[in-house]
Amino acid sequence: MHVYVESYGCAQNQGEGHAIARDLHAAGHSIAAGPEGADAGILVSCAVIGSTEARMVERWRELTEVLPRVLVTGCLVPLRTGLLAGAGRDRTTFVPIRDQARIPDILGEGSDPGSSPGAPPADLAEEVVLAQGCVSGCTYCFSRLARGRLASVAPEEVVRRVRSAHGRGAVEIRLTSLDASAWGLDLDGQPRLPQLMDAVAGLPGTFAVRVGMMSPQTLAPIHEAYFRRLTGPRFFSFLHLPVQSGSDGVLASMHRGHTVADFRHLVDAGRAACPGLMLATDIITGFPTETEDDHRATLDLLRDVAPEVVNVTRFSARPGTPASRLEELPSRIAKRRSRELAEERQALARTRLEGWIGWEGSARILEHGSDGSSVARLPNYLPFILPERLSLGAIAPVRVEGARSNYLFGRRTGPAEALPPALPP
Repeated sequence: MHVYVESYGCAQNQGEGHAIARDLHAAGHSIAAGPEGADAGILVSCAVIGSTEARMVERWRELTEVLPRVLVTGCLVPLRTGLLAGAGRDRTTFVPIRDQARIPDILGEGSDPGSSPGAPPADLAEEVVLAQGCVSGCTYCFSRLARGRLASVAPEEVVRRVRSAHGRGAVEIRLTSLDASAWGLDLDGQPRLPQLMDAVAGLPGTFAVRVGMMSPQTLAPIHEAYFRRLTGPRFFSFLHLPVQSGSDGVLASMHRGHTVADFRHLVDAGRAACPGLMLATDIITGFPTETEDDHRATLDLLRDVAPEVVNVTRFSARPGTPASRLEELPSRIAKRRSRELAEERQALARTRLEGWIGWEGSARILEHGSDGSSVARLPNYLPFILPERLSLGAIAPVRVEGARSNYLFGRRTGPAEALPPALPP
């Protein structure tokens, strides 16, 4: 069977989509580059906000018009499948997130398991999922409802997945889940993320690891051990720590489980332990209880902390969440606050990145630009553009000569070093 797989949303969804494609190919199915001519399609859906959910419904309708059969998984299932109504529903199968491993069985065995043509393309960067669900109770979060309580992947399975990803040619491994620092809390003996990082770091091969999003309340008990690991050569010096608001009152309404001071302490500790740490954070603006003073407190926090990356999202009431029962702010207020945060984000990022001008060190080539350039990552994961096409996966000595609001650029200062072949998976 010729199967098309399409994924939307977070890094975890992307990783799950790639895993589905690999499992299908191993079962003898070929992976289609597009929906036209495919025998079936897999839609890994996202429902984080209302507008995204609406796009998923429209995309499902488009896929059912060209595909004989569609399987829908991801965050629309099972809570929002009622939206997928009309022609095509009788040819649609809904697969809960935790049943994705059953998709090859649902479609049936392919013609020649393990040797089918049309293998999923190998990626230089690959997501490795650490867990389903989380331990938090944020009042606005639909992902928590869709994915449930924390179910960590066993450490030996995580290590196996990392080894396999590198064996397929990945030189960047992204450890991802809703809350990476919660990993292990539900396992016997409660192993924690730093111990898992040690196991991954001990694998042979030339690859670097980016640890994904985590919550302040689960990072706090392990932050010293975690930041020590980030100083090692295996890991990008990168921290994605959503704060969501600069107001303790709003954080309490959100049931975030941390204060602004907790967030500041973790950022300060990370920067002290890891000079050059790249900080990414998330903000939800226009939360129903947010006042103008709360909004100004968020702007003040961003100016003080100056993250390299700020992801701003306007509050979107999601069905079934406690926050959906609150009276929403007028749209014009939420839009204005979002615009002000976006403007501040741009100014902060440009200033922050300009501080890297003159830096010299190594960068890993991960993409090619359409204009003949190469896109690399510095050791702290900042994107860096070179005006020449270098071998993918190579490591090059570089000098930063300029900055934009979301990337650095410069030149090579010596020959690029090609990576040795990856180890067998």
